[in-house]
Parts: sequence; structure tokens; C-alpha cells
Amino acid sequence: MAKNIQLFGGDYEHAQGMSGTYQGVNIEYVVRPLLEIFEGMLEKRSYPACEFSLANYIMLKDRGAEWLSAIPIFPYRAFRHSTLFVREDSSMRHPSELKGKHVGVPDYSMTAAVWTRGILNQQYGVHPSEMRWTAGGKQRFAALKGVDLTISHDDLEDLLIAGKIDALLTPHTHDELRPKEERKLRPLIANPQQAEEEYLALTGFYPINHVVVIRDDSLKAIDGVGTAIFEAYAKAKAAAYKRRLGTTLLPWGQRYWTSMFDRFGGDPMPYGLTELNRKIVSTVGQFLYEQKLISTLPDVEVLFLPETRGLPT
Repeated sequence: MAKNIQLFGGDYEHAQGMSGTYQGVNIEYVVRPLLEIFEGMLEKRSYPACEFSLANYIMLKDRGAEWLSAIPIFPYRAFRHSTLFVREDSSMRHPSELKGKHVGVPDYSMTAAVWTRGILNQQYGVHPSEMRWTAGGKQRFAALKGVDLTISHDDLEDLLIAGKIDALLTPHTHDELRPKEERKLRPLIANPQQAEEEYLALTGFYPINHVVVIRDDSLKAIDGVGTAIFEAYAKAKAAAYKRRLGTTLLPWGQRYWTSMFDRFGGDPMPYGLTELNRKIVSTVGQFLYEQKLISTLPDVEVLFLPETRGLPT
């Protein structure tokens, strides 16, 4: 008899049409805002299975959480060189100039911030300890001792515009939505795509930001649910690649699609514990440890369900 499970995640082309039956498990894919999913899972363990912050998952495991486990599905990746903002009149033109500066961040523990701080150290020689940090409002996790971090309930963009902080680390700003002539902020890295391509050439990394987790009671109730969800994601991604939806809107989309797939060896978003994915997840763990968000370096193998560790991409 088939078992049923709801799987919650983001609205992606590569997750379309995922709902269906896999290995005798009926999976219903439910799209929800990602911050709502993350907060619901952290505060109330609200979802039987869902997309989740990779950094926050590693932090939960570091703190002894046994109520959830991950499978090596990575539904969201993003370069993070476009997350640093300064005022239009700032004298700063290069990330190396952030040394000694005061930087705002919405949530110190979010994966985007972990990657950006790691990249600042790895690529530009600025360690997170060489900056002062102000985080906005309620934080998902407390940093360990030794982080120069204060909490503010003021709007971080307002603080930056007023000159009370020197820079802001965030994936998006409200200022970006204003007409160009009215904007008061600018990206610190003027050409983020060039910087991202340099980072890709340096490391080979397309940074993983999210992972898929399953609550322990779901694992116990539904035999084989981990491998079934893995298969659902893998088949949906393969179908999205076949449709080439990303080529239908923009001019030259077809040529750009082909060149990008060539650059990533035919699969820009590989699932499973490939050698490269192991290195990327290990790097997130290293960044978390260096940034005093976890107490010990994680074992990548142990982070994932044993029956899913050897599954193909």
C-alpha cells in the first residue's frame, strides 16, 4: 500500500511536475516561501520533509539534533559576490577594504552570509573576525563566543544610508527596486558576474545553499522515503533540463544554455555525494567552524542518510 508525504520547497523550474508516486511513495510537492519553511521547521518542526538551509542543517547537527536527516539533494545554488552593498558615495571599491569595517547582515547564520564571509576570507583576504557585525532582529542561531556581533531592530538599509554601518551583506535590497537615479546604495563589487566566474575558475564551486531534510518520524513511518524523494527530485530535474525552459524567454538563451551546460559538464546542479559536492559541503562546514557557528568540523558522510549516500545524480 502506497504511503503519502508532503514535500515543501521553492518554486523552481527543476521542481515542476514533481508530485507523483515513486517507489510506492506518493509525494505531493507543495510550494511555500522559503523563509516560511525555514522558520517553521526551526521553531515548530512543521514539515515532514522540506528544502532547508544547508548551513542551518549543519548547525542543528552540531548541536545534537536527531529529529531530522538530510538527503544529498541540493535544490538551490547561488554565487554570493553580489550580496555586498555600500552607499553610493562610499570610498570603498574592493572587498579587501572591508577590513576593520562595520557590516550589517539580516541573519548572521544564513547560508548566504556564511558563503559571503567565507569568500571574503578565501578570495579577498578579509577574515570575518576583522569586521564588526550587526544583525537585524531575531536570529535563527546564536553565534559562539568570540564573534563581534550586536543585534539591532532598526532597518539595516536605513542604518547604512545614515552612515551608522559601513556596508550591508544581503541577497537583495529594497533600494534595488527604486529607479536607478533614486538609488542610494550600490554593489561593492561592480561586476559581480566577473568575480563569480573568477571564483568558479579558482575553486570549481557553484555554491550549494539548500539541502532537503526529512523529519525522523517520517523516516520511521514510510519505508524508503529518502530514496523516493531523491528519485522525485532527480526525475524532475532531468525533465527540466530536457524542456530547456531557461532558453525560451531571453534572446540568445539557447546559445547561453548550451555554453553553460558545456562549462558544467552537462549538469550545473548535480545531486548526490559526488566528489565535488562533498568538497562544497565540506567547505560550508569549514566556513561555519571558522566563523564560530559550530564547535567541531562535520563529517560530510554522517550528515546524510546512509541509503542515499551512494545514489547517482
